[in-house]
Amino acid sequence: MTQKNYDLTFHYFRAFAIVSVMLTHMWVGPVLAGSEDAARLQDSLRLCLFHSATIYFVFISGYLFDFVNRRKGQFSPLRFYKSKIVNVFCPYFILSLLLLAAGWVSHHWFGYDIPFINDGTPVASLWDILRCLAYGSASLVPYWYIPFIMTVFSVGPLIFHLPTGLLQKILLPASVLPLMVPRLLVSPLRNLCFFVPIFLMGVYCARNRDACMAFIRRHLGAIRVTAVLTSLLIVADHYFGSFMPNIEGAYYVQKLCIGSWVLELLEGMDREVLALDFLARYSFPLFFLHAIFQGIFQAPLFQVLGAALPGQVFTIANLTVTVEIALCILCILAIKKVMGKRSRYLIGGQRNACRGHSTDSAGGCRRQ
Repeated sequence: MTQKNYDLTFHYFRAFAIVSVMLTHMWVGPVLAGSEDAARLQDSLRLCLFHSATIYFVFISGYLFDFVNRRKGQFSPLRFYKSKIVNVFCPYFILSLLLLAAGWVSHHWFGYDIPFINDGTPVASLWDILRCLAYGSASLVPYWYIPFIMTVFSVGPLIFHLPTGLLQKILLPASVLPLMVPRLLVSPLRNLCFFVPIFLMGVYCARNRDACMAFIRRHLGAIRVTAVLTSLLIVADHYFGSFMPNIEGAYYVQKLCIGSWVLELLEGMDREVLALDFLARYSFPLFFLHAIFQGIFQAPLFQVLGAALPGQVFTIANLTVTVEIALCILCILAIKKVMGKRSRYLIGGQRNACRGHSTDSAGGCRRQ
């Protein structure tokens, strides 16, 4: 196996992760008169395929955390914390303040609460602003992730120096925790219980990559069957009415299996794919901006496309998400063009930092 394949597999997995995260939020169809069944089916498929796709993002964050820092030589906590503050917290803080300022002005001047800011509730006081920054609720759908991952990064040096044998012993019981403690956007403790084991899985995979990929190949048949069966259960639960007591546990098993399946597919790729490379390199800007573009453009697109394509729920959903992502990408490229390297303070992403490699905001390296 070449170093190039080593890098590309997980570099491209980042592209898969960010597309899945965006689609869980953005692949939404309107509920049109006479097409309620189609709308319910589309929403069930969206949730089945993409809900809890953050699992992929957390896993690749753990993998790259260990993979990149071990290749930088001696681990420097100061350098590590500075990198995370500049490339993760700064864009979160600045964009959150901009959104909250817009919400405050809209509430106090126009008496209107913007639906995608603070989950549509008023931004009326300094306490509202501080609470939104603490919980990531300026744009709750994606931004809750930043307070969570910054909490994990705060103990990054401890995780980095954790002996592999001890890490393995911790992972065995920890991997069961997400089956018992469902995630919840506004519950930091439950999110830590659900996602920290997945981050540690990524760290373990970075240290034992060949063994982990060999495990996936040996059990690929069982992984595929489990992915399909859990997907069918999840679709049925959403379409016919909730009957699973802990559906987040089903998502956890499903996403681990789908993620393993995708890694095995990417491992077999022997050429570079420009689209995947682009999405991987701009994964954090896409993460920070996609929900804003959805909030601005979804309603007018539904109105226009709903009139032009009556009853075509799936077509409208596909066209809407395509337009929103295209506009988001154009905005990212424009910001990068105008602000250059300083754009990382606003939308994430960072300049080349590894000799012979290029890196982005979560530290992922790929061969040049």
